[in-house]
Amino acid sequence: MLKRYIHNPFCRSIRTIKTLHTPVYEMSSLSTKQSLMRGIELLDNVVNSTTYNKTLLQLPKYNTKPKFITSRDSIRLQHIVREFLDGLQMDEIMTGRERQDHQSRLAKVGLQLFCEIHERNILPISTSLTLNLMGEYAKNPNVATLGAMLNGLEKVRTFLKENVIHLSSNFDIDALVDKLTILREDSETVKQVLKALEYKLYSDDLVRIVKGRKTTDEIDVSKGWKFPAGILDTNEAYLRSIELPKKKLVSVDNMIALVYDGTLRDANSVLPTLHYASKCQKSLLLMITGDCTGDALASIVINNNKNKRKSINSQTFIIKYDTKANGGVSLQENHDLLQFLRLPQGFTSIYSPDYSSLVPSKMCANQYYGELDSLKATTGEAFLYNPIEWANEEKKSPFTKMTITVNVGAQSEIEIDHRRNFLDNLINEILCHGLSKGFIPGYNVALAKAVPILEKLVLTAQDVDAKMGYEALIMALAQPLQRSLTNAFGYNEFTSTSLLADTIKDLNFSTAAIEPMKGVQDLSKMGILDPWNKVDRCLASVSSFLKLLTSCEKTIAQVYEPPKKRQP
Repeated sequence: MLKRYIHNPFCRSIRTIKTLHTPVYEMSSLSTKQSLMRGIELLDNVVNSTTYNKTLLQLPKYNTKPKFITSRDSIRLQHIVREFLDGLQMDEIMTGRERQDHQSRLAKVGLQLFCEIHERNILPISTSLTLNLMGEYAKNPNVATLGAMLNGLEKVRTFLKENVIHLSSNFDIDALVDKLTILREDSETVKQVLKALEYKLYSDDLVRIVKGRKTTDEIDVSKGWKFPAGILDTNEAYLRSIELPKKKLVSVDNMIALVYDGTLRDANSVLPTLHYASKCQKSLLLMITGDCTGDALASIVINNNKNKRKSINSQTFIIKYDTKANGGVSLQENHDLLQFLRLPQGFTSIYSPDYSSLVPSKMCANQYYGELDSLKATTGEAFLYNPIEWANEEKKSPFTKMTITVNVGAQSEIEIDHRRNFLDNLINEILCHGLSKGFIPGYNVALAKAVPILEKLVLTAQDVDAKMGYEALIMALAQPLQRSLTNAFGYNEFTSTSLLADTIKDLNFSTAAIEPMKGVQDLSKMGILDPWNKVDRCLASVSSFLKLLTSCEKTIAQVYEPPKKRQP
């Protein structure tokens, strides 16, 4: 609300915030800052309970049996955080606003802001750094102190980036896999996946880890065009006609392809193609730019069921082309895809009932129908494969790629679930980011190695408040290593502090003192490595969170309405 003081015509307009029910809090108040940190303190206890040899017993939302979560299972750890936030929100709704005190509401607000800024990249150091730095800033809320903290974080990020450890040889990568795995089966499976990818694991969507149906692991390699959409799922009768609810995955070989521009409603536009595919005993890939409804969809369902009863190997699979999902390229302009589908006349082979002179049929098959060697698809994604086009297009289009599916097997369902989570985290979280961006020493040793740089800044800083900011950051960077050593080896505070001091004195970036009486050890050879980019993102998020809380003057806490009762 904008208020104007009219008593003095030269008075400036003053902007104020006024709400009827939603509470507004002053950020300059110490109690407000402390309340905002309460939720993060609780989250810090949760995530740091899973570091290294520590485990967390958690009951998932839709499970009846609890599960153990470790620090190496970062994917499930993010799910825990999300369920934790949802639980806080539901608790506020169900208990009513009169039972929700201001501290609890602010704690939820601070926790939600924290999680949104970190974007599902919450590490144990995320919470500890934030709490330590905000705690010190609350004692001395000065611009110079905040500037020193932010400048120090940027110096640490630069230091880590300059000392990233890259693994290039296959031998070194295999040795790292052996160090990161305990079971021989896990090591062999990961090595087979890396070998199939030629050790080029540069994206987290190349390898999928699913539950298998056998006692041994199976690896399925799919090469071709990764289509950003799957089988049309708007009609249950159609999905039943291709048995997708039962099989979950369709796999078809030797197909013909028809590309349709527009919304398909008229059955006469597709019936000749259905008869031609049935006569040829080939399945049909029908790619459309609009929707498939009405008589056309009913005819496709009837034809699928009839061919299934007569044991005719011909089914129609509908995939919708989305321009936005294909990089903003329309179907007519996507020459790579049209060439991949082997359309006989390129974009002129796209059938449009408004512009095409002939309806696709047996008589004009050489004008419309393309060829496809195989199709593997679900309702979420599809893989198109043509061997010749795969060799030609592999390096040209971003959609032509290799995807590997690992079907994890074991003796029991519990063991399968445990191995699947472990392999998914190892391949798609640790190895994927580490091999593509580089590694840094684990146990938070890399943060401790940056302490000497900050100590130099303390000596050169002229302002007392700036020195306090740098010193607060030094203390915050040293604490994670102490906590890691305590959780991993059970050291007391005196031993962990002594090892921390020896590690900081050592000038080699990849070596650290992690065991008493053994001196410094090379962590890269021991397999104690963390992906650099995840730590870098974490430090950037901590910096953004500090800027947010210190630059806002007001906090408006949303009040959720309780669910309304259904009318009888």
